[in-house]
This record gives sequence, structure tokens and C-alpha cells, in this order.
Amino acid sequence: MLADIVKIHCLKHHANFPMPRTSRVVVCREGAETHTLSNNFPAEGSWVYCCNCQTFIAWDANRDGVSLKECVFCFSSLNPRAYTCDNCAVTMVDYDDPTLRKHHVVLDWGAPQPACAGCHQFPHSTPQKHLCPVLQCEVATARKTCAFCGVSVQSVSSVATPTADAHVQKALAEAEARAREADERRQLAEEAARKEIELRRQAELKAQEIEKRATQELSRAQSSNQDSELARREAEAARQQAETEAKARAQAERLAQIAELERQEAERRKTEAEAKAREAEALAREVEERRLKAEEAARREAEMRAQAEQQAREVAQTYTHKLAETQAQVEQVAKGVKKDRTAIAMTAAIAALLLVALFYLVVTLLKQFGSA
Repeated sequence: MLADIVKIHCLKHHANFPMPRTSRVVVCREGAETHTLSNNFPAEGSWVYCCNCQTFIAWDANRDGVSLKECVFCFSSLNPRAYTCDNCAVTMVDYDDPTLRKHHVVLDWGAPQPACAGCHQFPHSTPQKHLCPVLQCEVATARKTCAFCGVSVQSVSSVATPTADAHVQKALAEAEARAREADERRQLAEEAARKEIELRRQAELKAQEIEKRATQELSRAQSSNQDSELARREAEAARQQAETEAKARAQAERLAQIAELERQEAERRKTEAEAKAREAEALAREVEERRLKAEEAARREAEMRAQAEQQAREVAQTYTHKLAETQAQVEQVAKGVKKDRTAIAMTAAIAALLLVALFYLVVTLLKQFGSA
């Protein structure tokens, strides 16, 4: 089957060749000597899958002038979207250039649809985007570090946004299940259509054969009166068989219409699932913005608290210094007051002694004046 064949492009020789998907060893036989591109495809090596031309490119990041901005095989370049799988060595890149049909796409928020083109697995967590300088474009991946530039990819914190991440994972799982269901219904519809075409072809062949036989029998009936009754019966039987085939054909057409309606319903459900996935992505971005605003507010509050604590420490130091100066001044004043009290007491004692001496002197003078 064509689905079991993949296209390989070798950058070294600019050669294209097909390969069975079940083959793990990829060998390029172009040029003077054959060389092995991978011993365990798609888990080994470095591969870039273009969703437009459906080609696996053996990537060499050391080659000059090669980037994901333009496909090296089909030259698509409009709005590149890249996704690096966290299960294998395949990097999917999708462009908006017109193409007939795509088996895989990369959504705007970085997830593959319906799954990775190499290992057919979905990412284990929500892919996060980063600008890769090696590939010269924005790359989404669920890995912890980029496989090309080695930059640590900042993932959404599971503590900050557990509900949004759960919604995204649930929406992605529902989209994947509905995509598988739609694909199964499409295959059933195609199988029913093929059966209906085969039945219609067989009915037409039988109708032609019966008509031919009836014509032959009628011609024989005209030449022989004895076989006229038998020819009439066979013609009646042929007519009944033709009616039965016509009923079978109508039934097959009705089944084909039912299959087509189911296919349209499956496509509608797939579209709804993709819309829910986009809503979940928008919710995740909104929660992330709220988390960033909360972190900014907390950082500002912490800065204001640190400034308030610094001002409180400065006020406390100023108050302590002034209190010490005031206490020293009070002690000096107390010492001065104590010295003044001692001087006053001595002066009072001397005055009292002088007053007593004066009294005695006056008494002595009075006695002398009296005796005289």
C-alpha cells in the first residue's frame, strides 16, 4: 500500500528515494559510496518532516544556508510552524502554502495533528514554543531542552495552572479520539462505496447478460413455437432477477448515502474538537497571563515591604541615637543641680553662723553699753 511507503531526502546528495515504513535502516545509495542515514528510523538521527510534500529530510544542522524557513524539497515557506517530537527524532514543519492534501499538520499552538508523523504518538505534555537560533524559526516541543540548540524550554507550571493543563490534555485526547473515529468512519464509508460500486457493476453485467439471454431466447421463440413458453418463463425470471438487482442497487446507494452522512458528521465533530482545543489553548494563555500578573504584584509588594522595613530600621536607629543623647543631657543637668544644692547648703550654713556671731556681738555690745 502507498501508506506504507515514505519519501526520504538526503541533503548530502540532494537525492530522493522511497523506503518502506517498516524498514528501520535508511541507506542512501547515491554517489560513489553508499552511506547510512539511520540504523533505527525514526528514533535515531535527525529528521525533518515537511507536511506539505510529506518528505522525511535527513537533517544536518551544520550545513550552511539550510533552515526551516523554507523546505529544501518543495520550497514551501509561508508561515512555518515546527514541532519536535519528544518520543522520536522527528521534527515536523508545516507551511500555509497551498497543497493537494496533508496527512499531518502542526496546529498554531504547536501540537501535531493527528499525531507525530514518525512514531504516530502524541506529546506527553503540552508543547511549549521557543525561538531556536539553529533552525532560525519558532519551535514547539514537550522536551525539557531543545534537540538543536540545547536551550531549556520553559514549560507551564503544573502548580500554577493545573486546571488549564487538565483541560488542554482532555481536549487533546478528545480531539485525537474523534479524529480516529472520523478516520474509521471514513474508511467504512469508502469500503461501503467500493462495495456499492462493485455491486452496481455486477448488477449491470448481470442485467446485460440477462437482457442478452432474453433477446436470444425471444429470437429463438420467434423461430420456434414450441420454445415460446419456455422463453417467456425465462424472460419473466430474467425480469424478476433484474428487478431484484435494481432493488439491491438502490439499497447499495442508500447505504452509500448513509456512509457519506456519517463521514460529514465525523468531519463536523472533528472541527468542533479542534475548536475546543483552541479554546483550551486560549484559556491556558489567559491563566498564564494572570499568573504573570500575580507574580508581578507579589514582587512589587515584596519590594514595598522591604522598603518599609528599611525605613522602620532607620527610624529606630534615629530614635535610639536621640534617646541616648537626651539621656546624657539629663545626666549632665542632674549633676549640675546636685552641685548647686551643695553650694546653697554651704552658703546657708555660713550665713547662719554669721547671723549667730552677729547676734552674740550685738548682745555683747548691749551688755557693755548697759554696764557703762
